[in-house]
Amino acid sequence: MKADVLEQAEAVQPSFDLQALKSKLRAVASSQLLWFLGLVFVFAALPLANIKYSKLADPDIWWHIRTGEWIVQNHQIPHVDPFSAPTLGKPWVDYCWIFDLGSYGMISHFDLVSILWFETLMRLAVTALLFSLIRTLTPSFWKALALTGIAMMAMLWMLPPRPGAISVLLFLGELHILVSAQRKSNARLLWVLPGLFVLWANIHIEFVTGLFLLGVICLEPLMEKAWEIAGGPRSIPDPLHRQRWYVLGASLLATLVNPYGVKLFANAFQYARDAKIYDMIVEFHAMHFRTLNDWSVLLLVMLACFALGRSSRLRPAWVVLLGWSAWMGFRSLREVWIVTILSVMIIATPRREEDQPVKPVRTSLSLRLAVATAVALILLTGGVLWSVSSQKMLRQVADAFPLGAVGYIHQNHLQGPLLNELSWGGFLIYAVPDIPVAMDGRTNVHSQDEIVNALPLWNGEHGWQERPELQHANLVISNHSWPLALLLRSDPRFRLVYEDKTAVLFQAVHPQ
Repeated sequence: MKADVLEQAEAVQPSFDLQALKSKLRAVASSQLLWFLGLVFVFAALPLANIKYSKLADPDIWWHIRTGEWIVQNHQIPHVDPFSAPTLGKPWVDYCWIFDLGSYGMISHFDLVSILWFETLMRLAVTALLFSLIRTLTPSFWKALALTGIAMMAMLWMLPPRPGAISVLLFLGELHILVSAQRKSNARLLWVLPGLFVLWANIHIEFVTGLFLLGVICLEPLMEKAWEIAGGPRSIPDPLHRQRWYVLGASLLATLVNPYGVKLFANAFQYARDAKIYDMIVEFHAMHFRTLNDWSVLLLVMLACFALGRSSRLRPAWVVLLGWSAWMGFRSLREVWIVTILSVMIIATPRREEDQPVKPVRTSLSLRLAVATAVALILLTGGVLWSVSSQKMLRQVADAFPLGAVGYIHQNHLQGPLLNELSWGGFLIYAVPDIPVAMDGRTNVHSQDEIVNALPLWNGEHGWQERPELQHANLVISNHSWPLALLLRSDPRFRLVYEDKTAVLFQAVHPQ
């Protein structure tokens, strides 16, 4: 009797309500407070870490600053190299002259600390633009936020204080325009692109990446038609197809609005041909998969491949773009940002056309203002807490570059010719402007053969004593790791005149 009563009581109890639980979870997920905390974390975490652990060790920012100063002093844009002894007067295309002017103006007004804040602002701008782009593709706030966080982790080392960081920003801007024009069927939006390419072609050589992207998107209807003929599903008519071709032609012409004309494309082709330097310069190396950001790239590429496979309709243009960007990114650290951005776009795109949201679901203006205020306060507090200043930046420069040796050169009025290796050349262009350097990181000035042929000398290989650049040098500056620095200590032709924990400086001993 008692058992029957218990069974009846259990029977009348409500079963587990899955729908109610889902409703509660959706309510929690749509909480404005949680949105606020998630946005603040994604936007502030990496920039805050960059402020705390910043190291002003980028080798190229220095020659950019010096070039900007040269432009201001000479009232013209350089067409020949004014900085390196072996290439003085050789034709040079300074394709980032706008950035050079901006970096010189930034340093002139705000000193070294401005480099750190520039890098921080670039991270914030890329994060904001990437999140906004993903948000137009998916209605899920948390999916967009997670993809943005993973992408920014994948691009952790991709936003140094260089014009390349602005290329990432402009690439995202181009994608925004293409997506918005497609969603709204508004061809007029596409005509913003030629203006964007005018700016891009005068800031960084990666404008060719943007042109390639636009070209593949233009070819997408033709690819889909070919797939339809091969037995695939019927392609969807594209009302913007013809307009994109017009915009591509106008954008191509727009890139010629620069001080060098078609020579800009010759530089791009040179970079594509120079394969030897991929083993010589760290930023051209492939990923080693020893850090979390490398694995983040791999995760995004795998998810993008999965998303393309699940799509209800083959998107051949995006298959091409993903394959091309994966080849670029896995080949060179410098291009990882391309495959990262395209991967998150593919992942965020709905699987079926009917899943496309009619209007992008956006966060409210009040929430955006609150997040911007909170992030700004956090970063400024971090800057004060960790004593971010130009003096601190100067100490970091002394740890990474031969600041003490440069001071000795100036104090003793030493003269060239100067022999230095590639990684310090950019800093020496800035720090010792009166002495032309032997080599620097401008790989469109120094050929890949020159860079490769310099290594045996610095490695102290057979015949190093007879190398003409050493015999003609009056000053040799090196870090302690190069074998040449050890060999010169016992070479009677040179004497050690300065040494600290960063660098050694040798001066030639001339007979009476």
